[in-house]
Amino acid sequence: MKTWSLKVKVGVYAALLTVISLAAGISIVMGILYYNQLAELDEELHDEVKEMFWDFQNLRSAPVDPRQPLTEEMIPMTLRDHYLLVRGPEGQVLYQSANLRGAKPGGEINGRYNMKIGKKNCRIGVFREGLYLVTIGTSLAPIERFQKDLLKSLFIALPVVGLMVFIGGHLLGRRAVAPVAGLTAAAERISATSPNERLPMPKSGDEIARLTEVLNRSFDRLQTSYESATRFSADASHQLKTPVAILRAGLDQLASEKDFTPAQLAEMSVLRQQTRRLTALIEDLLLLAQADAGRLQLESSEIDLKPMIEAALDDLQTLVLERGIVVEKELPANLMTLGDRRRVRLVLQNLIENAAKYTEENGRVKVRAFQEGDWTVVKIGNSGGTIPESDRLLIFERFRRGSGVGENVRGYGLGLNIARELVRAHGGELRLSAVEDGWTEFEFRLPSTPFDPQI
Repeated sequence: MKTWSLKVKVGVYAALLTVISLAAGISIVMGILYYNQLAELDEELHDEVKEMFWDFQNLRSAPVDPRQPLTEEMIPMTLRDHYLLVRGPEGQVLYQSANLRGAKPGGEINGRYNMKIGKKNCRIGVFREGLYLVTIGTSLAPIERFQKDLLKSLFIALPVVGLMVFIGGHLLGRRAVAPVAGLTAAAERISATSPNERLPMPKSGDEIARLTEVLNRSFDRLQTSYESATRFSADASHQLKTPVAILRAGLDQLASEKDFTPAQLAEMSVLRQQTRRLTALIEDLLLLAQADAGRLQLESSEIDLKPMIEAALDDLQTLVLERGIVVEKELPANLMTLGDRRRVRLVLQNLIENAAKYTEENGRVKVRAFQEGDWTVVKIGNSGGTIPESDRLLIFERFRRGSGVGENVRGYGLGLNIARELVRAHGGELRLSAVEDGWTEFEFRLPSTPFDPQI
């Protein structure tokens, strides 16, 4: 799953925080506005009741007896669209507007509340004026419309605000992480071939500058440790070659003498075999030390892998003949690539011998090769036991052997690591490409060079 960059996250988080904060603030403001509008409406209803009773006291047509029913003409024009209920001193109904439609608004004196009349939400107020008890109400539709219009406007404005904040946050995030991007590019240049590279120190003197300083000191310590370990490995491997070569020559000389018993000759044969294995191990370690130090020299040229693969398979068929292993191949007419002939041959030898080593009797080893775009691809598979899932990420580590490998399978666990280092030195890659029931396959690819197959 693709992850967002830091600058995008800054923009998204800023926009989300802004939108959520605005929504919360607007909700509070809308509530305050709503209750202020209700308070203004309550005051307006009270004023209208006072004005009606001022008319009752000052107009000629006003009622003289507070127990006398009120007619429509006695009600001011401004109140005739209101919900109105007037009671006398004993609570008798003196007037009830037709729009109440049987509703019975009640409530305490000077009380205000909302109620539904018909299908409309209304605001009701109860007021005492002299001997009269007046219940008056009006529709909340204007307030509700205002709230809806305000909410609709906010729904339109919030995405615009969120987008603007996202763009601003993204630009600020890009500016903030620009030094980190520079440090990342510089860190990618630090490798075994250029261990002296360091991160550029920002001039800001902020937390990033402090982090850069700490990282550079860490790189200094790592470089010192790495160079010491590499130097020791290379020197030890080089120094061991001479005494082992002398020991091997001495054993070869002794084996040619005729003064030894058959038992002694057999023992010397075992010692000679062990010195050959030790020589191969030293050469492998020296090769890895050179690769680690970035001093592995490649003599690159255009080579055809097909004859190299066929030669390796011919040698393999002789070695596995007694075990009944079938060797198969699928190769094109030619297989051109760019590489060091000696190193590429070592890669093929390691992988093909490794496949044969882990193939059961009467099993199968298969080599396929083909061109794929700018790459030359070689796949080497063998039948046999399946590599456990826990071992699949570890088999390329040095001195690592599979958990299911028996003692009768010889090796030090360096072959795959050496092959991968050599392939990577050529700009290619080696990987475990297939693990199925009874079938294991490794794939390596090298960069191919332009050529005319007809030449």
